[in-house]
Amino acid sequence: MGRTERLVLAAGFAAALALRLAFLAASAGNYDTASYEEVARTVRSGGDPWSTDRYNYSPVWAGVLVGLRHVAGATGVSLATAVGVLLLAGDGATAALLARLGGGGRAGARAALLFFANPVSILVSSHHRAFDGLALLLLLAALLALRREQLRPGRVVAALAGSLLVKHVAAFHPLLFLRNPAGRAAEGEGPRRRGLSPAAVAAVYAVFAASFLPFLGAWPAIRRNVLLYGGLGGLYGTDALLLVPGVPFWVPRVLFAAAVIAAVVVLRKRRIETARASLGLFLVVLLFLPGIGRQYFVWPIALGALFPGAGYAIYTVVATAALVAIAGLAPSLAHLPGWYGVWWAALLWLLLEARGAAAAEPARENR
Repeated sequence: MGRTERLVLAAGFAAALALRLAFLAASAGNYDTASYEEVARTVRSGGDPWSTDRYNYSPVWAGVLVGLRHVAGATGVSLATAVGVLLLAGDGATAALLARLGGGGRAGARAALLFFANPVSILVSSHHRAFDGLALLLLLAALLALRREQLRPGRVVAALAGSLLVKHVAAFHPLLFLRNPAGRAAEGEGPRRRGLSPAAVAAVYAVFAASFLPFLGAWPAIRRNVLLYGGLGGLYGTDALLLVPGVPFWVPRVLFAAAVIAAVVVLRKRRIETARASLGLFLVVLLFLPGIGRQYFVWPIALGALFPGAGYAIYTVVATAALVAIAGLAPSLAHLPGWYGVWWAALLWLLLEARGAAAAEPARENR
């Protein structure tokens, strides 16, 4: 890269950091940060986090909140600020991983900046203070470990398990890491067959399940708040089917499970790298998820920065507008897109991804 290009990139990162810090300083907190306070207080007093009915994850994030509560008390800041600083550091680490996954140099720097300056990431992490980005960071770490010349399955398993333990937003993604017994590695992942054995993938889920063992006494709350949690119900995705008289409550859930299973099967058959398959799976999840939360919009943003195009750009614009509308940051703009605007943008992005993958398939076959 030339000097001018480096200066432009540095200016972009500086501007993104300034915007993130401005949101960090301006946001006084919200429902989620109040939940963090309640969970930290409950755990410090000897209770379990799920008894608050405001906690839907493994016990790991509760432990992180307790630690951040101590840090916040010692430094004289609020827990919301401490969480925001951690999320900012996490997004910085994500940008660094994207630079490596993007191949370094100009392409890697572009991927890092596309994520770090992405308004969806900025709003979710620095304004809303949702911690989905920390789980995505560990998913990227698993993808980077998969690309190493000397594959060390233990590192991949540890990163995937850590991702689920922080927040199981990538609950189905370990299935994409299964070794393909029939052929070459995916594009970009080396000459050998890459992936984990079924036992290694099972270990990822076993670690997640084992984290709940010390809290078996809270099993009814864990089942209700973790295993059966599906985001905010309502008019999003397949939940709209419930508007049809006589459609049972379970229909959108069954459709979601079927769509995810089908997506995993199709994506594993395609000879595309696991990072791109993971992006596709996130888009399928967003389309069929029977429930929604504004923080879910960030799920495909980091991986999308590795494969930018029209779909990524349109989704970013629409999701940003929806976040601004949902958060009430621009009350005078009454016609900003809502939940379904993001749904349509995700559908368009997935269709563009599928078309690109189909077009690239013959080129790979002719190599």
